[in-house]
Amino acid sequence: MNTIAVGDIHGRADLLERLLKNIQAHHSGARVVFLGDIIDRGPDSKDCLDMVESELKRNAASTHIMGNHEDLMLRFIDGGSARSTSWCWNGGLATVTSYGFHGYGFRGEDGLTYLRDELADILSTKYKSHIEMIRTARAFVELPGYILVQAGIVPGLPMEQQDPYTLRWDSKSLVAYENRLGKTVVHGHTVTQSLLPEVYRNRINLDCGAYDSGTLCAAILSEEASPSFILSVDRDGICGIQDTAQPFGLLMASL
Repeated sequence: MNTIAVGDIHGRADLLERLLKNIQAHHSGARVVFLGDIIDRGPDSKDCLDMVESELKRNAASTHIMGNHEDLMLRFIDGGSARSTSWCWNGGLATVTSYGFHGYGFRGEDGLTYLRDELADILSTKYKSHIEMIRTARAFVELPGYILVQAGIVPGLPMEQQDPYTLRWDSKSLVAYENRLGKTVVHGHTVTQSLLPEVYRNRINLDCGAYDSGTLCAAILSEEASPSFILSVDRDGICGIQDTAQPFGLLMASL
């Protein structure tokens, strides 16, 4: 079966809804792998998690990868206020708002914004299925020809020895590496310069900065054909889906 890898969503439920409808209508036999960073920054993180949850129920082969933003959310859920600062300034306040909670922020003695402990309890009980879904996220997904991660890998290091922090947070080693790898790495985390999917010699970057650019990207990965792309677009007066083996504006770099 084909695999469709979905790049960083960051709370853009409008783009995700259109993308998933296209997948279900035209690629229903494919498994969907969400590369992480489903939440934060954009306006509708709760709705995005609802849609991811529905897809995982619709297709048992579909799965999701832990992003650094989901990691930040879990740190708050498990650690309370003391672990909430990084989530706040990384877009977590937008996620909290999407759940309908206001007035749960406060300023610490250091002047930084924190979230109240009671909010962690509310999220982990009232929205238990979301939190459990995030906890079950994969560190990576390996296919015959591809490795799917949120951020990056250390080239040359076996996947079972990769640091989870690198997989979720650190793309520098992968981005700097110009030689071919045994498998093509499909990742997000670092917004592409073109705001379109970028294909390199050893990797494919699917983070098109959806929360700000209005472009959410997915790659159709097959062992029999070159990758093709689905773009859910809402910018410059264009609103819709581009689904083609040679999408408009695809940047082929370092080939």
